[in-house]
Amino acid sequence: MKNTTLNLVGFILIVLASLVVVLYKPVNLGLDLKGGISMVLEPDYAKAIKHEYERFARQVEKTLREKGLKILDVVAYQNRIEIEYLEETELPLIEKSIKDLLAEVVLEKKQEGILTLTFSEAYLSQLKKDIVDQTIEVIRNRIDKLGVAQPVVTRIGKERILVELPGFLDIERAKRIIGSTASLELRLVIDSSFSKEELEKKLTKDTEILPSRDGQEWFLLDKVPVVSGSDLKTAYMTKDEFGRPAVGFELKSEAAGKFADFTSKNIGKRLAIVLEDKVVSAPVIQSRISDRGQITGNFTNEEVRDLALILRTGSLPTSLRILQEKVVGPSLGKDAIEQGIKAGLIGFALLLVIVIARYKTAGVSATISILMNGLLLWAGLALFGATLTLPGIAGVILNMGIAVDSNVLIFERVKEELRLGNTVRKAIELGYRRTWSAVLDTHVTLLVASLILFQFGSGPVKGFATTLAIGTIASFISNVYYAKVFLDFLGKRRWLRI
Repeated sequence: MKNTTLNLVGFILIVLASLVVVLYKPVNLGLDLKGGISMVLEPDYAKAIKHEYERFARQVEKTLREKGLKILDVVAYQNRIEIEYLEETELPLIEKSIKDLLAEVVLEKKQEGILTLTFSEAYLSQLKKDIVDQTIEVIRNRIDKLGVAQPVVTRIGKERILVELPGFLDIERAKRIIGSTASLELRLVIDSSFSKEELEKKLTKDTEILPSRDGQEWFLLDKVPVVSGSDLKTAYMTKDEFGRPAVGFELKSEAAGKFADFTSKNIGKRLAIVLEDKVVSAPVIQSRISDRGQITGNFTNEEVRDLALILRTGSLPTSLRILQEKVVGPSLGKDAIEQGIKAGLIGFALLLVIVIARYKTAGVSATISILMNGLLLWAGLALFGATLTLPGIAGVILNMGIAVDSNVLIFERVKEELRLGNTVRKAIELGYRRTWSAVLDTHVTLLVASLILFQFGSGPVKGFATTLAIGTIASFISNVYYAKVFLDFLGKRRWLRI
């Protein structure tokens, strides 16, 4: 009697705690229920590989010249680097110097005086994987700053990325924040003109032509930036000297020293602030500048706020292509929720009638167990910050079926024991003991399956797995443990009818 009383007190405390969680911590709804934005993205691997060849070409040229090797030029192309050398006898030393820099390259002499360098397949495969991993991390950081609850940012296959933003419906802002590479660079201006053709006459392999933000002016710039986005310590909203919205930034200590040295040597020259391969502004360097700067232009307040957020969260390794974009309206979710609630209430009412008609007072205890199961499941979703989706609702329904199945299995076994002439208390004990292994195996199998689905699934599959896992634990507590407590309580008071 004492144990039964303690268990019933525990039941009341668990129910009250669950009610508090449910009332004060709402469950997050997924994209299919709440509405929002879904996008499938693919990094521009060709552009990233080209930049990697250009970066490595500069490194190769610097190393070979420092070693005094006779080379004419090192030129990077889309898919290779060509090294023009003078002395055939120096070729083995050139190859060794390159291999020392990076072992995963393929060197081939296709014609006299030219050595061709390409990255190995293993290196390119790892580069693509790193690009996807870094892109996912940066996008997650940006979305976290937006305050979107339970976003989905995950890999699809090997080379694509799925982004889902529940409750966020501004598609253009989402594309601007997620798709912006935030490739901020400060570069020395060699020349500028309103005619691109005029600048093309002065173009070399160490320079690049970029347009202004409004497309009216063209700039011939050094390819190698003095400062890049990775050198930023922070970025913030501010005002320029005319009171217009602007973005202020602060550099890391090492970059600040390099920038201070550069500006002191180039007073009177123009410095281009390049963002997304466009020149936002190109002010004249009037004095030595160390660790702070400002990005000005015809920005709105929202553009400045978003740009500062993007710069703070880091730059993407390359630009992104949006392969698919979709805005899901909240009306779909509203209809699904309403229909789900209606179906749930009708189903539960029918279940209530059938279970009580079949098992009498034991059916009443089963109903209480199922209600407890539903409450624990909902509280668990809220407590762990899980997101409820349409597949998750399927998991809830499946969980309710498992809960009923466990009760039916136990009740039928108890009825058999009663038919064999056992007392009520003994029938309850024997019924539970002889169904224990089957009920336990069912719950353990479901829990393991849900954990596997969560680990290896994505998106809707994870939603289903999360609901199923929490529901399985809730079912074991309510429909296995507390179902026996209720039967013991009814049996001791001679109220049990089954």
